[in-house]
Amino acid sequence: MDKDAPKIEFPINIHNLQQKFLDCLVQGNESQAINIISNLLFSTISKERIIFDIILPTLNILNDMYDRGKISESEKLLVSNTAIDLVLMTKFVSTTDTPKLRAYSIVVSGSEEATYLARIASVTLHLMGWHSLYLGNVENKIDPFFDIDIQRLISKKLKNVNGLSAVIIFSFNANTLKFLSNTVNALRKKIENNLRIAVYTNNDLLQVSHEMDVDYSTTELKALIDWAKDEYRKTLS
Repeated sequence: MDKDAPKIEFPINIHNLQQKFLDCLVQGNESQAINIISNLLFSTISKERIIFDIILPTLNILNDMYDRGKISESEKLLVSNTAIDLVLMTKFVSTTDTPKLRAYSIVVSGSEEATYLARIASVTLHLMGWHSLYLGNVENKIDPFFDIDIQRLISKKLKNVNGLSAVIIFSFNANTLKFLSNTVNALRKKIENNLRIAVYTNNDLLQVSHEMDVDYSTTELKALIDWAKDEYRKTLS
């Protein structure tokens, strides 16, 4: 373990670690925050739990602090990017070999506010053994030809895979959400491996997403990951 990191006591107390991680970020001690996560990556705690029990709650608290004027926009941007960098670290720092599943996903964001959650979802699927690709935020890329563009990409990546395939859309923008869901839906008949479509959105658009031709919609990231696990289990039965 890094000697400069705040002490991690055993057995590991997740709540206390999450609070230490938050305190480091709020106080501007990004290096110590990084050391906390770095040390946890080589502990017995799972990477998925590091993301969902430490990093994600911290991001939610920081967003709430920003909404209440407790931190500035530049501070929020800095600590959020630090946290996302640490999520990516969990993907590339490998302590065990996760068996690759016959499960394939493309994660796409349709609004800036949903981008970091989309990135977290893609990394989490990767940690679960999925072949997961993150397309990024396409909110400002949409034009009369973009539907053809994105359909070609999805078809290229998912049409011939042997296993479960899914496109997961993250968006808090109603127009972009509708555009992406309609665009991906048009591929269902062309991709013969029963393409799944899932949506992550906010409470304002949840009812709208229920009216779309998608397999699942939610406002909870953990629920989305659980849905993906269930869908894969169904392919094994």
